[in-house]
Amino acid sequence: MDDTTLKQAQQLRVNGRYDEAIVLFEQILSDAPDCAAAWWGLAHCTFNHVGDFDAAREQFEKAVALDPTNLRYQLDLAMYFTMLGMFEEAKPIFERIVSADPTSKEAQEARKQLSYY
Repeated sequence: MDDTTLKQAQQLRVNGRYDEAIVLFEQILSDAPDCAAAWWGLAHCTFNHVGDFDAAREQFEKAVALDPTNLRYQLDLAMYFTMLGMFEEAKPIFERIVSADPTSKEAQEARKQLSYY
């Protein structure tokens, strides 16, 4: 996998150029289907731009499955569930984040989210 292409795709996503980012993420995944970062970036594009919530869920879950220690991916999956009102799915993920690394910025956000329960 070309790290430069991944960085370019992420930058396009951050800049709101979702259609271009999607093309690059899909290109990366065709060559490297186990690239968690590409699944994560694609999930954001799918959720924020395309609005295909089922596909976005699968993509976030794929990123977490491929890189289960990445707290950012876990947090974003839990936040996705929260945005859709899927609190029973989100809560254990937030709890797992806090347990994994209580001092991380992801744990700080997870604790904040848990305070709403």
